[in-house]
Amino acid sequence: MDVGTANIHVAVKDGGIVVREPALVAYASGKEAAVAFGTEARQMLEQGVANVRVVQPLRSGCIADFGAAVTLLRHYLQKALGRRMLLGPLVLTAHPTQATPVARRALAQVLRAAGAGRVIAVQKSLAAAIGAGLAIDAPDTQMVIDIGAGVTDAAAISMGMITEGVTIPIGGQRFDEALLRGIKRQQDIRLTPAAAEEIKLHVGALDRSLAQQPPAGATNTGSFTYKADDVKAFGVQLDDVPAMLYNQALLLADELAWTVEELPAKVRAQVATTGAAVTGGGAQLRGLPELLSARTGVPCAMAVDPMACTMLGLQAVLNNLHALSLDGRRMTLANR
Repeated sequence: MDVGTANIHVAVKDGGIVVREPALVAYASGKEAAVAFGTEARQMLEQGVANVRVVQPLRSGCIADFGAAVTLLRHYLQKALGRRMLLGPLVLTAHPTQATPVARRALAQVLRAAGAGRVIAVQKSLAAAIGAGLAIDAPDTQMVIDIGAGVTDAAAISMGMITEGVTIPIGGQRFDEALLRGIKRQQDIRLTPAAAEEIKLHVGALDRSLAQQPPAGATNTGSFTYKADDVKAFGVQLDDVPAMLYNQALLLADELAWTVEELPAKVRAQVATTGAAVTGGGAQLRGLPELLSARTGVPCAMAVDPMACTMLGLQAVLNNLHALSLDGRRMTLANR
């Protein structure tokens, strides 16, 4: 299970990925029973359905609402396994690279409360690197930069272990928040978080020259229409959106540059040659790998399937559990 801030993925051994859903659960106001999960809960949030409270159980990669997290994970475990849930399945999951012992215990407790048996958690950077196809057990150090919704995990990996890792509290939702603030300040338009995310995905670039053209039906090449909180239509001018995304990306790039600067000289020279794989949903912002390369001095390239890397890595680990050692900190995948 890849339990992320924005999305949850569940795969069954020998059965592939069976769940890809937003990590959201909806409750009727004043009620404790959930009324919707995942995509349906997201639609309720976007439509502003009255008398419904939509909860995001994880924030910045950590459990923020224990009860909602248990409800959400139990629902998707049951959906994935059906009657096999009676056996208390072994669950393999990932946690942020610098998660505290308290955060790691909370994740394991939530999964067990949701019906899991034994829980094994590996560092997210390690899973993402495996899913990106890096030769993690090679002696030369390689890097992975996983840009999730809540946080960015970056790590230098050598001989199946993370030698240096960092969790930066900047992810896709920080880009959304930058748009919320910037558009409110410049255009005096108050967006919903869902509308800000849609604008980010629509523009999809840190530079105006790379930005996507508006979809068919947009009123002109510089605006895109959404519904405001008061359900009245309004137009958002997109010209300045790439710059807003760029400014947020620059903060992330500078944090990563500091991480690289702190590496030992020999390791820094190796990653300058081997480069870094950029994974996670944030990797799809056009121009971001190039910005990271320029600021860190490490050649960065987007993975082939960036959003699936963590899940693919967890599947590879699940199929090769005998190679997991040192309390999950070392992986040798020569037999995969």
